[in-house]
Amino acid sequence: MMLYLCFNNLKNQTIVIKKILLLLIVFGVSITNHISAQQEYSWEEYGIGFSLADDFKETVNSMEEFSAVGDGMELSIIPFKDNSIDDSDINAYTMSIAASLKLEKIDDISTIEINGFKGGYAEGVQNGVKIFVMGLIDPNSETNFFVMIVFQENDENAVEEAISICQSIHKI
Repeated sequence: MMLYLCFNNLKNQTIVIKKILLLLIVFGVSITNHISAQQEYSWEEYGIGFSLADDFKETVNSMEEFSAVGDGMELSIIPFKDNSIDDSDINAYTMSIAASLKLEKIDDISTIEINGFKGGYAEGVQNGVKIFVMGLIDPNSETNFFVMIVFQENDENAVEEAISICQSIHKI
């Protein structure tokens, strides 16, 4: 009788553990899908692609600009043609754009190489709004890009999302 009770108790515990594991797996998958829910964009005219969170809505898609608005964040990508600049010039261009916006607390320009592009980025604040300005050159093309991402200064989630957007820009 004692053996039967122990076996029955163990069987019940195994069922409970399996149910808990199943719930954890389902919950984990749904959280992962929500966190990584991204929209992939291709700007065929310029041969680039990038990812935005699923809450972004495209507001402008023309030859002169791509813009989208997400929850508390705005993105603009502006192409320009100039095959005479190199990665040192794009840093100066980027800093001049940041200065022209009259940003407060401008961080020094940081040089980057990302997905076949070279360039730099700076960040600053204007009236409590944080602005990332990134200049990208394609060493194999005359088409270059300025990327601006705007969000509230104290929004740490937005900082991570802005970094993710910048890292997602790639040639197609």
